[in-house]
Amino acid sequence: TPNLHVILASLVRLNVNVPILWNSNMLCSPEAMRLLVDVVDIWLPDFKFGNNRCADRLTAGGIDYVGTVLANLKLAQENGDMIIRHLVMPNHVECCTKPVLDMIARELDKDRLLVNIMGQYRPEHLVTRWPEKWPDIARRPNVQEMREAFNYARELGILFEPVS
Repeated sequence: TPNLHVILASLVRLNVNVPILWNSNMLCSPEAMRLLVDVVDIWLPDFKFGNNRCADRLTAGGIDYVGTVLANLKLAQENGDMIIRHLVMPNHVECCTKPVLDMIARELDKDRLLVNIMGQYRPEHLVTRWPEKWPDIARRPNVQEMREAFNYARELGILFEPVS
């Protein structure tokens, strides 16, 4: 979060008390999170990957994606309301969607949050230029994959339907 200092300085200048919503990939440092918990009212985090292998391959990688995001989600939940967004990716229901939903159900207070299970992934940018490099994500998620994600969330008792 390289611009956090500018964002926080801007919030100090507000002359009205408004709720602050933080939309984030949650890959922030512990120091950034400690600053944010004092100003954020509503958290809108993304939790995309269910394992570090997929996170490393499909992003810049090189970090403990799952550990970082999960630690930050726990801290966020202690300090405000939260709607977690999960983008279902094609061919990643077993390795990403189900583990993400498992972690939400097991590690967080699932009765105090909503999960937006999103099906709007579409291949863009490098994937469309070189689909042979990313054949697993070179299409949109299909109806069966979305149905499987919804059914699994329902089995785990995750509240998702009002926002998905």
